[in-house]
Amino acid sequence: MNRQERRRLGVKKKDPMISIKQSDIDRMKQEATAKGCKFAFNLMLAIPAMVIHDHYGELMRKDGRVERFIDLCMNTYKCYEEGYVTLQELAKCLKDEAGVEIKGWN
Repeated sequence: MNRQERRRLGVKKKDPMISIKQSDIDRMKQEATAKGCKFAFNLMLAIPAMVIHDHYGELMRKDGRVERFIDLCMNTYKCYEEGYVTLQELAKCLKDEAGVEIKGWN
């Protein structure tokens, strides 16, 4: 089969084989793990801090405080998950409005 026939039939070349050393794979795993951990930590720090800033500015009764805090955290997380707010926006809002700066944001 010549080139013209392969083009007419839509025959594609196979993907090239790429060799990767085990040390490169291990390094990529470590970098991905570190990035994921840093992201998760910042996420779990920003959401409660934002909820405290927005909804707990004044003292509240103890009755239902923990449940309400959890519900508000979950609502803020849902806003993040659905794309209404980003981590960078949360960090900027906390810095501008509450004077709280979270170090390590990239």
